Amino acid sequence: MRKILYIITVSLLVGMRLLAAPIEQYRDSGATWLSDRLCMHWRTHATTTYIRGEYFDHMSNDSAPVPTLMMAGARSHMTDYRRPSLEQLMPRQEDPRGMWLYNKVTGTYKWAPLCETGNIIHSINQQICRLGRDAAQQYRNTGDERYRAIAENILRTYMYGVYYTRMPQDMDHGHIQTLVGLQTFEVIHEETVPFLTETYRLLNKRDTMIEAAFKHWADIIEANGVPHNNWDLMQARFIFNVGQCLLADSAYADAKGREYYFGIVENKQSIRQWSLKTLTDYGYDPETAIWCECPGYSQVVLGDLAEFVRLYREELGRNLIQELPIIERAARANVEYLYPDSMIMGFGDTHPHRLKPEVYAKLGIDMADLHPSRMFAAPKTSWLVQRTGMDPKHSLAFSLNASEGNHMHANGISLELYGCGLRMAPDAGIGYSLYGGDDYKEYYSRFPAHNTVCVDGVSDYPVMMSQQPFRILRMDTMPVQYAEVYMMDSETHADQQRLVVMTDNYFIDIFRSRRQDGQDKFHDYFYHNLGTGMSMSVPTTPTDELAFAGGHLYAYSYLYNKACAPLSETVRVDYHVPDGTAMTQWAMPMPETYAFRALSPSTEGLSRLKGMPYDIRTTPTLTYVARRMGEAWTVPFVNVFEPTAPYKPSVIDHVEFPDVKILDKKTQSAVAVLVVRRDGKKDLFVSTDNDKAKIRVNGKIYKGRLVCKSF
Repeated sequence: MRKILYIITVSLLVGMRLLAAPIEQYRDSGATWLSDRLCMHWRTHATTTYIRGEYFDHMSNDSAPVPTLMMAGARSHMTDYRRPSLEQLMPRQEDPRGMWLYNKVTGTYKWAPLCETGNIIHSINQQICRLGRDAAQQYRNTGDERYRAIAENILRTYMYGVYYTRMPQDMDHGHIQTLVGLQTFEVIHEETVPFLTETYRLLNKRDTMIEAAFKHWADIIEANGVPHNNWDLMQARFIFNVGQCLLADSAYADAKGREYYFGIVENKQSIRQWSLKTLTDYGYDPETAIWCECPGYSQVVLGDLAEFVRLYREELGRNLIQELPIIERAARANVEYLYPDSMIMGFGDTHPHRLKPEVYAKLGIDMADLHPSRMFAAPKTSWLVQRTGMDPKHSLAFSLNASEGNHMHANGISLELYGCGLRMAPDAGIGYSLYGGDDYKEYYSRFPAHNTVCVDGVSDYPVMMSQQPFRILRMDTMPVQYAEVYMMDSETHADQQRLVVMTDNYFIDIFRSRRQDGQDKFHDYFYHNLGTGMSMSVPTTPTDELAFAGGHLYAYSYLYNKACAPLSETVRVDYHVPDGTAMTQWAMPMPETYAFRALSPSTEGLSRLKGMPYDIRTTPTLTYVARRMGEAWTVPFVNVFEPTAPYKPSVIDHVEFPDVKILDKKTQSAVAVLVVRRDGKKDLFVSTDNDKAKIRVNGKIYKGRLVCKSF
């Protein structure tokens, strides 16, 4: 009871000061105050953690001479418990009941089993190890012995524990066994390594047991992980940090010293750890210098490589850019990810953000010299982008992506639209529980979360490391900017072809889709738009359609407030953003088709951006769906989108979809779009599925796959 009262009292007095505490406030707390609050096996000294899949299960019954590492409770950071501040922790706490934590759901304190604590343990240890590094730096700066004692106790306690801690064991013998580190479920999150290695170097006092512990740790990092993506570089960074702490190979009986661990990074090859050259040869497209992951993770890789450029220069006296010139090429190509708001596009597991100047500074590149092109394609990651310019308010842009590479989604041919300073038709993002959560597995990574077409309610394929690219049929900037791509939906063997045309003021989207076996049930065209209000030009009726029923994707269950109307006439849909920005959509009539308005989960991908016109995180996404019974090739989905703002008024008066007469025998699909402007001018676009098509529209004959005329 006294222990409980102590923790509750400290909680009330101190509050939740977590990661911002400076080392100065602990200077007079005593040499062991911080080290005593490390999450360790203080009582049992158990050496081996047993896990079951992605959760802590139990500890071994053996006992080391010193306290050993306590592993994170789970792979996911999600937990119902609040992470305590250091002041709320009892010294040298280890209890078979778990951790005494505040439950955010019940509003009470309770003993939380370790498997339910997410990454709380790792977060506490990381904070203390960071403070240990800061104490060592303060000792170097001031000579104050109090800081030295704090740093030494944290370092010695933790690293002696590392020495006696064995690799965790998965009782299921599953994939997680190849990923675990000593303290976390993923070797890429052994983030205490750089703090501890820097502390050791700052204190500049040799300890053979600590060095042996670092080597033991680095060996596990090399043995586990993933070699073919961003993981490899994150692992390499930790291994390099260890190498920095060591003497030459000749100083150790096992000949594993500085050169050995630097060699793992530079030129050695093991099953789960590739050298820098092997990785960059594998991951970068030699033609475009684009990395084989989604935009967000591409930035991580470039940042890690830039850090290695710095480390090589400062630690080894070498120029890594000269040895691996693809690094500089990649940095220059990196600007192609940008929309006119100067933030990267959002497909796959990405959160849009600006490029980091510090990365370019490490590479010696002036960002002012870098300019995105109007049209760019990266086949190795199956995406393309077109921009009318880089004016954040007035330029338009669109991006098409399929799924080729790592951290990609099951999204078919997905579209993002940018206009009037916003990603008006955004990618939904990762989800709030990241990769392990149901929202990611069931919705955010699946077709219905994207601006795409889902066939028969079942279009799907493996996410993360996906291999479902599109093929670029044609793209150009004249007479208008456009791109047309093709892919086959592997789940239904459906041919899918998408044409996007962009003018200075609006977009035209034409999506053709049909099964190769002719057994089409229906095709669903999904479109998501920013905003807090949505209206349709025709009356709608509430419906239970678009559901997980009949073997359809779970993602359909995430749609709600659904209402529909026959798409028997041109339907206008208006999406309104609180700042006055808007998107207007004109949908072409289609037989045996219903148009739906609905709400779907919030656009998590944009929830971290500052300055958004409304609270993205708590606002559902405005969603339009058109369900075409049968195939959607001879009569494809045709939509016109015009973004507007108070400073950029609409130029479109209305949109017509003239009848088309096919005059040749090989053309199966042909549609026409007539955009009537407010100034009286008209823009005609004709799209077919045949390069040699011959068709008649409004009494005139046109030939080819795409015709654009203004009059």
